[in-house]
Amino acid sequence: MPIDDEDFESEYISDDRKLQLFTDRHEFTQRFASYLNDDPSPAKILYFFGDGGNGKSLLLKHLEYHCCKRFSPQVWQQWRALPESRAAEVANFVRHAAPKTYTPIPAVRHDFGLIPIKEDKPQDRFYGLLMLRRNVAAATKKYKFKFPNYDFACFWYLLNKGESDATLSQLFPDDVIQLVTPAIETIAEFPVVAQGVAVIKGILKLSGIKGAMKLIQTRLGVSDEKADEIRRKDIDTELIDCLPKLFAADLNAAMVGKHKPERLVMLFDTHEKMWDEKRNSQGATFWYQDEWFRRLLRALDYKLGIVVAVAGRDCPVTQLRWPNASKSEIPEHLIDAQLVWHLSSADARDYLHKVEIDKADLADAVIKYASVNPDESWENLQVHPFYLGLCADVVLAERRRGIELLASDFARIPKLENKTAELIDLLLKYVDREVRFAVHSLSACRAFDEDLYMKLGARCHFLVSSANFEVLTSFSFVWKSEKRGDNWYRIHDLLRRLDADRDNQKTRRAHEVLEGYYRELGDVAEAIYHANRLDWQRGVDEWVEVFEEALEKSRYGECESLLGVRSELWIKSYFRLGRISESEGDYYAQLARYAEAKQEYLEAVAAYEHKLILTPDDEATLNNKGIALRCLGDLQSWLSEFEAAKQSYCEAIAAFNSALVIAPDDLAALNSKGIALRCLGDLQAGLSEFEAAKQSYSEALAALNSVLVIAPDSIATLNNKGNALQTLGNLQAGLSEFEAAKQSYCEAIAAFNSA
Repeated sequence: MPIDDEDFESEYISDDRKLQLFTDRHEFTQRFASYLNDDPSPAKILYFFGDGGNGKSLLLKHLEYHCCKRFSPQVWQQWRALPESRAAEVANFVRHAAPKTYTPIPAVRHDFGLIPIKEDKPQDRFYGLLMLRRNVAAATKKYKFKFPNYDFACFWYLLNKGESDATLSQLFPDDVIQLVTPAIETIAEFPVVAQGVAVIKGILKLSGIKGAMKLIQTRLGVSDEKADEIRRKDIDTELIDCLPKLFAADLNAAMVGKHKPERLVMLFDTHEKMWDEKRNSQGATFWYQDEWFRRLLRALDYKLGIVVAVAGRDCPVTQLRWPNASKSEIPEHLIDAQLVWHLSSADARDYLHKVEIDKADLADAVIKYASVNPDESWENLQVHPFYLGLCADVVLAERRRGIELLASDFARIPKLENKTAELIDLLLKYVDREVRFAVHSLSACRAFDEDLYMKLGARCHFLVSSANFEVLTSFSFVWKSEKRGDNWYRIHDLLRRLDADRDNQKTRRAHEVLEGYYRELGDVAEAIYHANRLDWQRGVDEWVEVFEEALEKSRYGECESLLGVRSELWIKSYFRLGRISESEGDYYAQLARYAEAKQEYLEAVAAYEHKLILTPDDEATLNNKGIALRCLGDLQSWLSEFEAAKQSYCEAIAAFNSALVIAPDDLAALNSKGIALRCLGDLQAGLSEFEAAKQSYSEALAALNSVLVIAPDSIATLNNKGNALQTLGNLQAGLSEFEAAKQSYCEAIAAFNSA
């Protein structure tokens, strides 16, 4: 039961040298094979964790391409009985089994670290799950899995968000689109925009949309009861949180159908990318980042043959603290956490043999050098996979020049603390000057292809050629960037980080070129990323400025592009982190994505509070904290979280008061205080706290009048004053205080006239 309820080789493999060179990890292969072949399957979540560069992503690829095999009970029983000490035998049997001896198991891999492109946003709780839906459909095509309730809920969600028929066609698998095309065409004629932004006008339009949704319901095979249940949920506060469970329920149902695989493998890579710069957040803020993923994992029924394996840097029990999550916790006994550690000396030797480094003394020297504990005995050496790959690159790069390195060459290299830097320097010492320049230049790219490599060469003044590009892409630290296309690549994060930390001048020049190149293309988001690498403050400030302008003009596609680079921005101050989170909160609030908006406002407030610990008398930070709290209060009020909203408004007013103690004539603080007091008054009036509301309106007017004493021609303040007087008049009229109401309305009109 779910927690909530208590020939398979591809051409890609032959081209992927790294996968061919995969070595060791026998115990993980043996364990994974047991999940696919033991009956019943262990009802647990496999989680591979460990430091960056230890080969977790390659392990998942190995499991996907070489190990998704189901053997007959008779065959598996003899291998199942072998102890862990003979894991290598089991692993070799699984990897090299003849095709006729097993049944291929469908597998889907979801990489949280992929660069977001259009509708492919792997970390997003709506679009990420839809991306997984499309990938599952592709992996299980022969079984014709259906997701009726989940698909219906997604159509309903997107309809309320005003997505176009073109977007809908890109988000769902072809078989679903073909099924509901007539309904989509009807929806295209009757667009709906986000809740709270506009209302539907015309009974005919509304009936047309209802008819279209009824057709979608019928064609997907959703019951009236389930459709009504889905439609009754609030889009942004209830339905969005139910989508992972709806997805899992449909997948569970497919796995008990007549035509189903005996197992289904779901692989999730680079889980740590769900956090990025938010890794130091605490409590609910921390757990929110992967909450939708935990909801999904909780709702899957592993006893039906669904096998989940996750790869990430942190242990899910001790570091991610899944069992202690404030919502959607995952019990410890359902997590099979496996530490992916370094290679043994024997396995390192096996790797070197595969890349044809067989001279015993040279191999020994390389293994010693690439180990993290070189002073230990040979059998206790721990060899870092990333370092080993770099050492092999060094030997092979020199071999291409006709020179065979000796063991003594490695013995002479000083043992620096930063072995990554040491090995990169060593490798680049042995490659052509133009290749060396290219490596440092390409480390500026989030992803690159041969065309971009050529452009960088022309503008950064290094010679380029297809032969050199082939050399570059053969290095162990160059990986395919799958979602950008077959011929796109990326430099390993460790090397990119090294060039950034050293402020490598070739990398810096590449950022300058790339910023200009993307500005010429009109790709503002990518240009801002490179601007940020050149001057983090300039990049962040431009991001906020462009994002807020795009939001103000409802250019949501531009906002999405900016959000695509946001996780990779360098943000080296709490104040600017708060600015970015506040802007994101405004975006999600405007799109009625309330849970995400609330999270961003909370993170903005937390960032400003960190800043105030360092500089308690910073009036700009106090003002921004107050604005974020006021926006949070507006959101909570909209969601009927009245006590929380009241608390947020009061804290906002306190922040503005603190700013005014420092600068009594700060017009921004006075104006913002007036707005917050008016919002508090509106809330109090709605809660029938009439006297308190009157007091809030009175204080709001006092703050706004203070602004007008200093700046009598402030149009924004005159408008704010008019709004406060109007709502005060409404309250007075409701209390039958007609003369007072008349006076308030007249003063409101006068303020608007002045504006």
